[in-house]
Amino acid sequence: MHHEYYIPKPAQQPLKLTLKERLGLPEDYPAMGDAIVQGFTFDVVAYLAHETELSEAEILNALNLPDRNKVQRRKHRRFTRVESNRIYALIEAITAAEALFEGEACVAINWLKKPCRGLGGRSPIENLNLFIELQQVLALIHRLEYGVFN
Repeated sequence: MHHEYYIPKPAQQPLKLTLKERLGLPEDYPAMGDAIVQGFTFDVVAYLAHETELSEAEILNALNLPDRNKVQRRKHRRFTRVESNRIYALIEAITAAEALFEGEACVAINWLKKPCRGLGGRSPIENLNLFIELQQVLALIHRLEYGVFN
């Protein structure tokens, strides 16, 4: 009689969704560009606050965004293209910071809120209103990834 031995399969790690996926936003360039042009709904800020443990107020203040009431009074009840672009910049900065801190979202968020010498004493989260500011934040993160601290 032949006996087979049961060999358990290693437990698979659940796939970790990206921040964009958790927010219900597209991953690919053309679709994300279209979403930004159409304008994000206010729900994106609420979902972002939930996923990152930033408060809605912190997000709105850091990115100079209008509050829910002002957005709801608009014809299409969406953020403008410029405002949506700022939200996208925050999502990119959070994603890069999480990679820097090896997936530790809480550590990444805390780092984004602290003033940095490399950004003229401003916190990275306060430095995302212009494209050039996002570039500076991402460049700082990349320098830190490679151990360049000056």
